[in-house]
Amino acid sequence: MQYVFSMTSRMVTIAVSCALLLCLLLFLLGVEIGARMNRAPAQSADALRATPSATAPAPGMQSDLAAPSPLDTGSTAAAPASASSTL
Repeated sequence: MQYVFSMTSRMVTIAVSCALLLCLLLFLLGVEIGARMNRAPAQSADALRATPSATAPAPGMQSDLAAPSPLDTGSTAAAPASASSTL
């Protein structure tokens, strides 16, 4: 069986219009991705500059990396019980 493939001028116009619209949308998508990639380092740099001042311990306070206090004996007798039970 033989198939005859023919396109009318209307079908050609629709195909060309869809192809141009696809190219336009892909171009705009590339512009948006490029703008976001260009903006990302500036935002992360602002976040890095703000982070140390926000997380810096107050004077007289111990940070997590500091040596344990003399009151910490290492015993778990005073520690609260864990939420999960093991039976």
